[in-house]
Amino acid sequence: MRFIADAMLGKLARWLRLAGQNVTYIGDYRVPAEKQDEILIEWAKDRNRTLLTCDIGLHRRAKRAGVRSVYIRGADVAEQLVQVSKQSGKKIQIDPRSSRCPMCNGNLILVGKESVRDEIPVSVLKTHREFWRCKSCNKVYWQGKHWKTIIEMAERCEKMRG
Repeated sequence: MRFIADAMLGKLARWLRLAGQNVTYIGDYRVPAEKQDEILIEWAKDRNRTLLTCDIGLHRRAKRAGVRSVYIRGADVAEQLVQVSKQSGKKIQIDPRSSRCPMCNGNLILVGKESVRDEIPVSVLKTHREFWRCKSCNKVYWQGKHWKTIIEMAERCEKMRG
């Protein structure tokens, strides 16, 4: 699936990217607030993306314009992930082998320790074996302390999805 998320859904966009989904996030661009709705609908239509929005008015305008749209309710990101999963008919799973960069939506590639040696703390080099680099922004990722949170979120979503 390919999504476009409104400015209120930055956290959801990052989590969907971690789940390997291709998500354009309007908050990544310098778009004046008064033009955002128009641009979201236009980009969703032109780029064949499903609009994710927590604005019921925008959701309705998108539907009238023939754009696939998911109206996101609530602020809990696990519930939001389940909503997207159910509405799109696609199981949302977080797996580092298929994740995208949560910051820029770029593809992540597995890289060796030597290629990131000068970019990460020595303690991380000593305690981790797998590293991923974003092909777009070059940010380096590893399964650090935050990984427990990611796994817990994935498990919580799985339970909620039923």
